[in-house]
Order: sequence, then structure tokens, then C-alpha cells
Amino acid sequence: MGEAEYRISPKQLRRMIILETGSIGCLFVTMWSGKENGILTVMLSIIGSLIYGGILMAIGRIDGGFFAMTERSMNGFLWRIAWLIYVLRFAIRGAWILSYMEFLIRETLFDGSRLMILLPLLVICGYAGMRNLEGRARFVELLFWWVVLPLVLLFVVGLWKADFISVLPREPIRFQELMVGDYHLMVLFLPLELLLFRMSASEGSDKKVWANGMRGILLAGLWVFLVYIVTDGMLGSNWGHDTLLGVTDAMELISIKSGGLERLDILMILFWLVGGIVTLSGYLFQGQQLLRRCLPFGKYYGVAAVWMTFAILAIYFCFSTAWEWSEWYLQYACIIDFPISIVLPLIIWLLYRMKYRKENRRLLKQQTEKAVKEFCGCLLLVPVLFHLTGCTQRPSIEERTYVESIHITPDVNGYQYQCMLVYVDTQSPEYVTVAEDIEEFNQEYTCMTGGKLDYSHLQGIYLSESLYEPKVAEDVLEDIREETQAVLSTPIYQDGLEIGEQKNETLGDWLKAAREQIV
Repeated sequence: MGEAEYRISPKQLRRMIILETGSIGCLFVTMWSGKENGILTVMLSIIGSLIYGGILMAIGRIDGGFFAMTERSMNGFLWRIAWLIYVLRFAIRGAWILSYMEFLIRETLFDGSRLMILLPLLVICGYAGMRNLEGRARFVELLFWWVVLPLVLLFVVGLWKADFISVLPREPIRFQELMVGDYHLMVLFLPLELLLFRMSASEGSDKKVWANGMRGILLAGLWVFLVYIVTDGMLGSNWGHDTLLGVTDAMELISIKSGGLERLDILMILFWLVGGIVTLSGYLFQGQQLLRRCLPFGKYYGVAAVWMTFAILAIYFCFSTAWEWSEWYLQYACIIDFPISIVLPLIIWLLYRMKYRKENRRLLKQQTEKAVKEFCGCLLLVPVLFHLTGCTQRPSIEERTYVESIHITPDVNGYQYQCMLVYVDTQSPEYVTVAEDIEEFNQEYTCMTGGKLDYSHLQGIYLSESLYEPKVAEDVLEDIREETQAVLSTPIYQDGLEIGEQKNETLGDWLKAAREQIV
């Protein structure tokens, strides 16, 4: 069956745009929008994305599509070089997304070994990337409402907790800084480049395809805008700009207080990971499609998918942390990747117009086969890898002691920590000791009992009167947040006051107040 025989509907095209562009764009919008006048920057980026996407759709819809236009306007050596440039760029983007997903899993869900997180992700994304375009469109359509709807509803609910005053533009507004910020955010819309390869496969009239494509770009931009408003309004520009997990921190503040099994943010993070997998698998899919066109093993889906997967994995290890990846990728994308995404298609279009402006030929059908199953063999390695990477050595639930509340009082040797314990069969329902920080406190408990304190059921943090002020308690609360992964919606109380006298404040409120005081 020829590649051109795989068709997608305009509705499927629209949903692919929303899911692939919005999933990654939302996660970086607060960090890359800048601390000043961020809302104007995001609005300008939405306008820019419509122009950018419109240019790509127009080129991708010409005659037989971008594949045909490129291979007919260049000789075999040049168009192979062009496809390899796209493959390399898609592999770099895939490695960047992979680094963030690995960081997100490690920080919010499971602090396992690096390979234990990476390999299952690559297996899932690689298998999803082996589908043909029609199968991939159905895959995205199946996941669309299960990913987008819960995330959008969560942030709509969060609007009532956002501080809209802090989001409004600040004076003076500098046009140059606004344009620079807008250009940075255009990097978030680079997944729209996949439209070049999909427009010719979209069924329906040009008007219908164009309308659905522009609607998808606009909806993806509005999704990014909603997430920015809620995140920046809840965390403030300082916090949202200085962390890779600003969006997930905001999700914790929206969710139900207390934590444990009722933590809604964990479920939402899983939805967001699925969205990231869709985007990463999109680059894997398009990369292996291009590899099949320019390398000898063109008829084998599985071999091309394996090569593309290994390329992403090799590039991923160029940087050791997600922070390094984020800082480097923003510079690379602004200086190299985004300009190439516009200039290269325009050059190809100009060459095509010069060589074939009097012709109106359709794309010749090319032979293809269904995806082979070699890549599925990697799934057999997953159980072995789990064992080798130490997954089975994770502490069991019987070794954990759950903390219901923690009381903190200053001491000459640090702090006195008093934990109220639950779900333990002991005579003493509390554990008290003095330590320099929460990490030392946890280590002492492990040495004394052989167990491990688990804060996933933490119902409140009680501070002594001398500590009950955001700037004073900032260090100890930051340590608790980092060491215990306590949710930001955990209530903060003052020791000695009755329930009716307590303020309705959370860990997130205190950390935000402390960071906003930083000059």
C-alpha cells in the first residue's frame, strides 16, 4: 500500500496539533516567558504561531506535498541531506523532551535509576512511533479527550485561586524585550513543523483542512495561555520562572489538600506524561519515515525506528541534567532550529517554483509495507532491566512508617522535629529528635528503627510561634519540600492555636510569599 493511501481527517489533524503542541508548550511557558509582562508575551506568541503555522500549512499543501516537492526540486544527494537535517533536528528535540520526562518522573513519581526510567519510556515511544500516519492519527484521537480534557478542567478550576493582578503587565513595557520574549516562546510551537509532512495526507478541501489546522493552532495556544495564567497567578513570576516544575507545582496547589492516595496531581502528571509521550513518539515517527526514504533499509519500519531511537538516546546523554538540557535547548532552538524550520522549507519551495512552476503533477505513489515487529522484541528485555537496575530493591510498604503531621521548633543544635505517626503497630505514636535538617532527622529514624518515614499522608506542618513567618521558615520548609516531596497544598499551622484560630494557608502559599520577598 502506498504512503499516499494513508489518509487522516481534518479533525484528526486538528487534534494532533493540539495534543503535540500543547503538551510540551504548557510545561515551559512560565519558565521561558520572562518575569516582566509575561502575559503580553504569551499573547503575541499565539499570534506568531498562527502566522508560523499558516506558512507551514501552505507549503505542505502544495501539489503532492512536501515530500514530493523536495525530492522533485533537488537531486538525490541534496534531498537526502535535507531529510537527514530534519532527522537530526527531530532527534535533538526528542532528546530534550526525554530529559524533561525523565526529570518529571524522578521528581514527582519515582526516584529510580536513570535507565529504569529511560528504557520503558523509549520502548513505549518507539513502538508508538512505528505506526503509519493513519494509525498514529487514530492513536492520538483515542487519547485526546483522556489527556486534554482532565488537564484543561483542572486549570479552569484553578482560575479561582490565581492572583490576576500579579499577571497583569508591569510598567514600563519595553518593545524590544517583548519581541525577544515572544521569539523565545515561538520555540514552544516548533512541533507545528510536522504539518509539512501531514498536510498532503489530510482529506477534504483545502478550505476545510486549512480551517481545522488554524483552529488546532489557536486552541493549542489558548491551552498554553490558560496554563500560564493559572501557574503565574498562583506561584508568582519569580517562582514560575525559576523552576522546571512550575506547572506541576501549580497542579499541587489546585488539588485536594492533604496528599496520599487522594493526590489529584499525581493522576494529572500521568496524563501529562502521556501527552509528552505522544509528542516524543511524533518525532520518532517522522524521523524514521525520513530515514526510510534516504537510507538503504527503507522498506523496514522496525530497523529505521531502532536507529531513530538510538539517535535520540545518544543525544540525550550529551547533558547530565534536565536544567542543562533546558538552558542549552532554548539557545539552540532560537539561534538554529527555529530559523531552519522556516528558511529550509522556503528555499525548497522557491527551488520547486523555479523548476516546476509550469507543471501540475501529483506525487508518485511509493511502495511501503505494514510495520514489522522487530522493535517489540525490546519489550522482552524490560523485566530483566527492572531487575538489573534495582527496581526490586525498592523498600516495601511494610518497611515504611507514615507521617500524619510534623511539629517543628528551633533548637540550639538545629530544629526539634516531632512526627505524629499513623498505620504503625507500636506503643509510641510519635517520634521526636533534634537534627540540623529534615534529611538528618530521616536518617536518624532509619538508623534507630530500620524503617523509612513516608510523608505521602502528611496532613499538616506545625511551626512554633518563633518560626511562624514565611521568611523565617523559608529554609526549613524548602528542605521539607525537597527531601520529603510534601505536596504544596499541605496546610501550615501555628503550634498552640486552636483549630478555629488557624489561618487557611498552605506550604505553597508560604514558599511563594518567601520567594516574592527576594529582591
